[in-house]
Amino acid sequence: MKSETRSVLKSDLFLATVMLGTGLFSGGSEAVRAAPVVTPIIAALIAVSIYLAEHDVVPGLYPEVATVAAFITTVAVGAGLIVALPAKAAVVAAAGLTGGGFGVIIYRLIFGVFLPVPEYRLQKGEEPEETVDAEQL
Repeated sequence: MKSETRSVLKSDLFLATVMLGTGLFSGGSEAVRAAPVVTPIIAALIAVSIYLAEHDVVPGLYPEVATVAAFITTVAVGAGLIVALPAKAAVVAAAGLTGGGFGVIIYRLIFGVFLPVPEYRLQKGEEPEETVDAEQL
């Protein structure tokens, strides 16, 4: 395994662990039991958002633009679930945060362990500004 791949795995899995731990700590397993539909929906939407960020899915459009659109959609769906479900908002939010952690873990296991990390993600530096070429502006 290349050191770049290992670095991506470490950073993304650390982020996922923080999200998962925060979601489970703030709402506990009650959140997942009270709002069982939230965790898989948010996990899927987060995984799709990361996929859009790392793959050139919409040619001619910066991956960041597709990612922001996917993130806004995820937030809108999460807000809709808070309104639509009978559980408390904090419980649904905790289930959503747990789902976000699961989404990152599942995506990074697929594109990092079983399949290679996309080249875009490997080339991305610590600062997002480094990926934008000055001539493109």
